[in-house]
Amino acid sequence: MTKLEPTGHLAPYGVMAAPETRRVFAALAKKGGTARFVGGIVRDVLLARDLHDVDIACDLKPEASMEALQDAGIRVIPTGLQHGTITAVIDDYSYEITTLRVDVTTDGRHAEVAFTDNWLLDAKRRDFTFNALYADANGTIYDPFNGEADLRIGKVRFIGVAEDRIAEDYLRILRFFRFFAHFGRPPMDAIGAEACRKGAVGLRDISRERIRDEMFKLLRAKSPAATIGDMIGFSVLPAILPELTNVARLRIVEWLETTALADAAISIDPLRRMASLFVSPHTGDDAMAHAARFARSLRLSNDEVERFSLMCFSYRLIENVMDAKRVRQHLYHLGVAAFRDAVIMAWASHAAHAAARPVPGENRRWQEMLELANGWQQPELPVKGRDILQAGLVPAGPMVGQLLRRAEEYWLENDMQPDHDMLMDYMVAHKNADPSREMK
Repeated sequence: MTKLEPTGHLAPYGVMAAPETRRVFAALAKKGGTARFVGGIVRDVLLARDLHDVDIACDLKPEASMEALQDAGIRVIPTGLQHGTITAVIDDYSYEITTLRVDVTTDGRHAEVAFTDNWLLDAKRRDFTFNALYADANGTIYDPFNGEADLRIGKVRFIGVAEDRIAEDYLRILRFFRFFAHFGRPPMDAIGAEACRKGAVGLRDISRERIRDEMFKLLRAKSPAATIGDMIGFSVLPAILPELTNVARLRIVEWLETTALADAAISIDPLRRMASLFVSPHTGDDAMAHAARFARSLRLSNDEVERFSLMCFSYRLIENVMDAKRVRQHLYHLGVAAFRDAVIMAWASHAAHAAARPVPGENRRWQEMLELANGWQQPELPVKGRDILQAGLVPAGPMVGQLLRRAEEYWLENDMQPDHDMLMDYMVAHKNADPSREMK
């Protein structure tokens, strides 16, 4: 067995130091295995970040790891047995444990793997130097490719030859930029970036679901706009998502989410950020349909498709010179969540426009719209179709809906003040009005 030499030490904390975690390590050791934390959790401890997912590498075969854990009374789920991955569950903690592996064959999308007990070979098949960081339960670090040094200076560097790593799995192109958005500092590694540019066409063979997941992870970074700009500059995004070009608007959205509106319960939202990037060559209903097609191509849920396409359209309805009555009308039609999205998108679009110049009090007016939304209670139209039928204003059928919509238009234009009796009087007076007056 090829051993990795210790290179340093870290102080375990959080889930890394939890008794449940030590129980998992002890169970594997009792079976004769060596287990080490790997990848993200090691990175996060070195950077003193919050700990989330726990990935563990082990030199036991997956069946032996399962047996060791079950003998210790630990629940085990065979989440990816063919790839050597199982999940151990203790109370609220879960641990993804993967047997050391080497790639036998790769096709740019998937790899056929073989199990090994060679830690160096396992490290060599990983993508970036700081993803090949290992640490044992006591905090001893094993760093075969100087990943800790790269992490400290914010350098995302491929292990070995960048083109080779990319050819094994073209999704690593998106991972390169995703990790740079979260951990990187300029300048970007020129060798890796150029390899991504050369290999970008290979992303067209990657499933849209995998592309979607990577893009959402990237867009969860605090400030991804600069990295998105690099992805456009290196011809990566144009190869797969050519509609995502509005970096200027994304910059404003990320500022709003992380700074200007951070105290207003507005948080980082990758779907909103993607919508802010989206540019359609169409207008009106065609633009909204194009946005929906784009969202469906990424296999988003029905709710996400609806929200994405609405965000790409509704912001055009919002202006920061609207009076409170008009704001309330949009709130009524859109609802609080969609209105909030529309205001943020409109604010960002206005601020990002090349011709826009700051106007004193302008930002405050956008904020006032959001504040009005925060206290909004959705009112209900005081009349219903049954009121029309009971009063015998029109016969049952489509005329009921037409008259009700005219009443709603009147109600909204009067700032939702007319009560039931006033609306009934209005409908009596207008029951024979031209239906073409209905609000479109």
